[in-house]
Amino acid sequence: MARTRRSASADLGTKDRIVSVTAQHLARLGPRALELRAICTEIDISPSLMNYYFKSTEDLIWQAALHSYGEHVASQAGALLGAADGRQAVEGWIRQTIEWTREHPGIAALIDFPMLAVEGQGGADPEDLTRDLADLSRRNVATLASAVYAQLTGRPVRPLGVTKVGLLIKTNASFAYWTSIVGFASLGASMWVAGRRPHSFLWRAFGFSPDSQIDDVVSEVLARIDADGRQGAGAAELIAVAEGPE
Repeated sequence: MARTRRSASADLGTKDRIVSVTAQHLARLGPRALELRAICTEIDISPSLMNYYFKSTEDLIWQAALHSYGEHVASQAGALLGAADGRQAVEGWIRQTIEWTREHPGIAALIDFPMLAVEGQGGADPEDLTRDLADLSRRNVATLASAVYAQLTGRPVRPLGVTKVGLLIKTNASFAYWTSIVGFASLGASMWVAGRRPHSFLWRAFGFSPDSQIDDVVSEVLARIDADGRQGAGAAELIAVAEGPE
């Protein structure tokens, strides 16, 4: 029995290492340029072990992408708890989204376009992959929404559940507006920054700095959320719903 437990533990450790290293390669290269032999060489395992642990290449790619994105979502939730107020929480969510995308462009593209995980691989259904992603995405949106709620209302920063966030979005137009604006703007800025290297010489030639432009936009968005909060923006209704039953 002890041998069985040790064997299972060793199997889990090997599989986790494969997923972790694949995620690192995937972050830089994206799914199409991923080389399984390079991963095997780095981990010092035989290619046949890939078939033992994963039913297909797309299965490995998707597990690696979910692993990396899951770490990002957890990091966003942790940063929320460490924020001093709603404004800091919203800005932190934006900045962390941009930086993670900059450092993981291959995985970010895969998360935004799940069909890239399977196109040309002859395997999985993108709808199945999207379903796997849905829970993580809902949790990440809930973290953002919690930050927006705190900034609009001036309440202490605390995580709101997915169900509560959905209810707030349905019942408060200002809250729904700013949650979507921050989310979509962060996504657009992230993809813009992550893909800027091939065009950087043009931007330099025109004296244009994407980072400084993003800083300006972030400051403007935060100021406008603050203004909405000062003007009311249905804050009393927001608080009543957030502190009421599900």
